[in-house]
Amino acid sequence: MANLPRELIVDILSRLPVKSLCRFKCVSKPWRSLISDPDFVKTHLHRAEFKRLILASPNSHYSIDHETPFENDVVAVQLDVPLKQIIEDPQPHWSGIIGSSNGLVCIMPQPNTFFALNPATHESARIPDFITRPDLDPNEIHSYGFGYASSIDDYKLVKAAHGNHVAVFSFRTGAWKLVEGFHYEEPGDIFLPLPPATPLNGSIHWAFNLRDGGAFVVAAFDLVKETFRDFPVPEPAVAGFSIGVLREKLCLMHCADGQWRRYFWVMKEYGVKESWTKIFVVEPCFVLRPLCLWKNCKILMVRDGKELVLCNPKDGTCKNFEVDGIPDSFYADVYVESLVSPNFQ
Repeated sequence: MANLPRELIVDILSRLPVKSLCRFKCVSKPWRSLISDPDFVKTHLHRAEFKRLILASPNSHYSIDHETPFENDVVAVQLDVPLKQIIEDPQPHWSGIIGSSNGLVCIMPQPNTFFALNPATHESARIPDFITRPDLDPNEIHSYGFGYASSIDDYKLVKAAHGNHVAVFSFRTGAWKLVEGFHYEEPGDIFLPLPPATPLNGSIHWAFNLRDGGAFVVAAFDLVKETFRDFPVPEPAVAGFSIGVLREKLCLMHCADGQWRRYFWVMKEYGVKESWTKIFVVEPCFVLRPLCLWKNCKILMVRDGKELVLCNPKDGTCKNFEVDGIPDSFYADVYVESLVSPNFQ
């Protein structure tokens, strides 16, 4: 080992899972320094291949290795998350997942309390509370988004109320600020950005429910410019959109005929309306949200917030994806195992 070039050691270590690298920090001071180096963290992230599901339910969070070769032996492992002793309350409340980027997962273990969590390294950092202005209603219902802007190397948490009041927290500056909200045609048209928000290409994408007639639109919040813009959709929807990302491409599921059949679209060229491609039609359901590809052939989705399903893109049929130990209802997202620290500053 003493004769191996540093470049070769870096190349080998950067291909290993996070759990092994956390153990290898104990090998020597040079290895600890190497594995903690920001350039090594970025190299490892670029090569990261180990992905997991994270589920949140009242009082609990779970990690799932959905890519295990044993389809009938998938188990949910409960995570030790911040404030776990608080959320184990006789009166349980929903513990939300705001979003996931580069191995960091933004969670809300109790109302209006946010943490950035790395489930692979078990590190976490609390996000400072937002101090509301006197003219803003503290009881407003909010939607949240979390994402990463590579051009400025910054993670941001976005808090939106009715699309008009938007607060943004920057991990780089460690501060909140208010920015202009989203207006569609006329101010006041927007009702509420519908969760979940989906990060992609330095923007967070929301479906908005308009006040006038229950129409739905999609808007993208640019994390660099901190402004909203209209985002093209393939066709009008009568029951809203479910937004997801597959292979770094935005995808939508929506109901267009009132029969609760879900139409699945993929945007092959980001931001270009003409590039929307209809892939298949899924059997009737209320809400179906895509999470990721499973073994590169089927699409793993959440159906009605109660079950994981595998969808066959050839005919749109779905079958349950059985996981031992998951709750009866949950939020779900996907994260990649990385060494990125939530203590970003």
